[in-house]
Amino acid sequence: MSKEYTEDENKIWRASQPQKMVVVKVVIKSDQGNVLLAKPDYKKTWQLPGGGVNDHESPEAAAVREVKEELDLDISEGDLLIKGTIYKPDEEILFVIYESSKTISEDTQFELQSDEITDYKFIPAQDVAPLLSGYYSDFWSRNYR
Repeated sequence: MSKEYTEDENKIWRASQPQKMVVVKVVIKSDQGNVLLAKPDYKKTWQLPGGGVNDHESPEAAAVREVKEELDLDISEGDLLIKGTIYKPDEEILFVIYESSKTISEDTQFELQSDEITDYKFIPAQDVAPLLSGYYSDFWSRNYR
């Protein structure tokens, strides 16, 4: 017979489990089919817009917040389609990657987060992988050839 646990017992059990950082990234395409990349000042590579999920925040809410913070671009949780995940075991980071179902104009002017993002550009999907960190390679080749 299985035992039913109290909410307090469940909280204790969850607190004992390994904790991993969750990061969200968003593939945003232009009306011409190109992918929006952002250049952070702390990395040599370009990145998909996104960032860390805060405590008590859903991944979708984090994606909306991070895109707004980095590029001053409004996207909607309802427009986010999950494309997959990447797990980076050496740092215990789980990346959740979404694609926005809405496209944007390549003429869009972004207000960059001055203390983090130095540039942005639109790139054809087939040319994106070499510009991203290596851990995106398998994901990108499976989803955006």
